[in-house]
Amino acid sequence: MMKQIIAVCALFVFSACGASRKEMMQSVKENNLLQEKQVNDYVFRLQYMPPEGSNADTSLVYFRMNILNASGTPVKGTTTPAFSYGLDSLFAIVSGVDTIIPVDATRIANGTLNGAEYMLVFDKQSVLRNVESKLLFRDWLFTQQYISFPLSGNAINHIDSLSLKI
Repeated sequence: MMKQIIAVCALFVFSACGASRKEMMQSVKENNLLQEKQVNDYVFRLQYMPPEGSNADTSLVYFRMNILNASGTPVKGTTTPAFSYGLDSLFAIVSGVDTIIPVDATRIANGTLNGAEYMLVFDKQSVLRNVESKLLFRDWLFTQQYISFPLSGNAINHIDSLSLKI
């Protein structure tokens, strides 16, 4: 009998956590913090990564940029240093007259041969200083174009409050 009560309590806790996470991911989509653009043969997916847990660092904001060749063919040359080093010069958040460079931009080893994935880290206070801004990717690696994604400081605050249960 005691095992059944513990099992039901555990099921309730897990389902409650899942609903909260589901609500947070739905809000990320609704607030335009999960965006996808197709340029030429490439798909660029930008996703805001909200902080999780009570020990989360709330002084930084994290984004994931996933770039895939839509045709599925392997991209040649992704092992060259240009795809992994000096990335902080390719990304910025632009708002009004401010240009905010990333604190860190790192390539994520995800095993794909038909693109690349990057983790972008920015100072939260600098990003939230302006309500509306855009993340700019100076894409000299894949399409040789400027690609921008609109961002909202209010949306980031909203997602963070859901994530941290404020």
